[in-house]
Amino acid sequence: MPGNENRTCHVSLTVNLQGMSVDRRKHGEDAAKHFGGKAHGRYMASTGAERLFSMFDDLGLKATVFVPGSEALEHPELVQAIAAAGHEIAAHGFAHEDYVGGEDEAALLARTHEILSNLIGAVPKGWRAPTGLLERATLSALADLGYVYDASNQDDDFPYRLDDDGAPGMIELPQHEMLTDQEHYERRATHDKLMKWWREEFFALHAERCYAQITVSPRADYGSGRASRVAALRGFLEEIRSLDGVRIGPCRDALAAIGTGDLFCRS
Repeated sequence: MPGNENRTCHVSLTVNLQGMSVDRRKHGEDAAKHFGGKAHGRYMASTGAERLFSMFDDLGLKATVFVPGSEALEHPELVQAIAAAGHEIAAHGFAHEDYVGGEDEAALLARTHEILSNLIGAVPKGWRAPTGLLERATLSALADLGYVYDASNQDDDFPYRLDDDGAPGMIELPQHEMLTDQEHYERRATHDKLMKWWREEFFALHAERCYAQITVSPRADYGSGRASRVAALRGFLEEIRSLDGVRIGPCRDALAAIGTGDLFCRS
């Protein structure tokens, strides 16, 4: 495998800051109907985010936090506090919409870009598709806005350049379905089962010194915001960072490693 000559295993720790934007997408904008099972997203801002980022702080870890524009408008102080703690803020669409070539998509990208830039005083450099759907035109619009990387695709174990995909100068930092909490908790996986899958996947990637991306959410339903789930995640992070050559950090660290040649990137 490429990268075996490089003994560092780079791991990007990422968070999808998905709150009520997901629930509104599923159940509509009528706030009178956002109760019970139609309002799991409230947990993100009330409890989950504080618990998750407190754990990261305890471990001395920084993450890349993908923030929808609507969540930034709804919870500006939360996003500012996350940025002030040293985490990287990246864009995550506006309100959990698909990016499938619609006429308003470029405007939505620009809107979220402006919201985040004004809120944290720095322009975001990374983007992730809210639902996993994007097109060549999406990447082109992101490149025009000055984005440096996308973290939506799941088609490689190493970063690769997006010049041939309509985004000259941009890099794909691929995520891993097996290392995403939502993929397992939506299926009602137990903590033990999720940790078993995560350990198997990560140890295999580590053996080949592949690039790895861990993705979690502070939600209560499919995320890691609950106390027991944060505890499980903490144990996993403590275990893998003790392995030889593992370096855990935000996506910006992976980009820096590509720049120095410490992380392999396909042309």
